[in-house]
Amino acid sequence: MNVIPFSVLNCRFYYFTFFSISFLLIGSLSQAQTPMPTRLAHRILSGYSVITDAPVNKGKPTLFVFEQADTFKTVFQPASGQRQTNPNFSKEMVVGVVLPSTGKSPKLTVSRVFVKDSVLTFRYIKQTDTSKTASVQTTTVTPMLLVAIPKQTVLSARLIENGRLVQTIKRREEEDK
Repeated sequence: MNVIPFSVLNCRFYYFTFFSISFLLIGSLSQAQTPMPTRLAHRILSGYSVITDAPVNKGKPTLFVFEQADTFKTVFQPASGQRQTNPNFSKEMVVGVVLPSTGKSPKLTVSRVFVKDSVLTFRYIKQTDTSKTASVQTTTVTPMLLVAIPKQTVLSARLIENGRLVQTIKRREEEDK
């Protein structure tokens, strides 16, 4: 029969290993986990134009968040001769971005839409569109991007263009009538 001598060094090694693993497991379970941003499914809305007297920032992109059809209609109208994709305001809300008028229309792409701690973040990429003719158009165009997302509790919204924060808006409280 083999007898393995048990030494104090072996005992210390096992205790150290046991307590180290226990500390790591318990420590990672007890830490408060920060919530990950909820990435939202979205769909692009088309067939709309901006009303001429819409409250748009001069020279800068403007972010809009709509929860009701009435407020949506105060800024956007159906474009003539185009088919509209209508939002369902009972299940969705609309995020709109309006850029300053320009002679050459840029290409706008939605990068990511997410909510974290009731803050809606709308990220998009703005590129110069090289697929069209290089000459400047004779009429000015108001580039815009309309996106329908599932209804969310949103207290504020951030607009990020090409990785740079452009605008932050806070939810307006409804005035008592």
